[in-house]
Amino acid sequence: NAMLVFPFFAWGSSMPALKLVQPHIPYPMLLGALRLLPAGVLLVAWAAATGRKHPSTREAWAWIALFALVDGAAFQGFLAEGLTKTSAGLGSVIIDSQPLSVALLASLLFGERLGPKGALGLVLGVVGLLLVELPDGALAAM
Repeated sequence: NAMLVFPFFAWGSSMPALKLVQPHIPYPMLLGALRLLPAGVLLVAWAAATGRKHPSTREAWAWIALFALVDGAAFQGFLAEGLTKTSAGLGSVIIDSQPLSVALLASLLFGERLGPKGALGLVLGVVGLLLVELPDGALAAM
């Protein structure tokens, strides 16, 4: 079913698209912001059109602003910055390794147990990332 495949295609095509646009945008952080701006405008328009409630307190808006700054601006900006130093394929692998970081931090900060299978998966994932990220010939030089 094409509807099931489309989100994966759209997400997967974002790194090559960023890499294509990047030479034409003077600042990578600006590229990160421009990437999210259309989605933000569409989301606000959709919320208004469907009568969705919006946050009514300053505290709620402060949390939304903090989330937008960290998850939106910083994440997307640093992603765009990182793509200036690597290929779209490797950048995609690195950014999609986020679950490894989450599992490790959840274990260290919140005491969540990984269990033997989870720990093995985490180790294999980190080793896999290291192998993918090593420059050509690095293993032979060791």
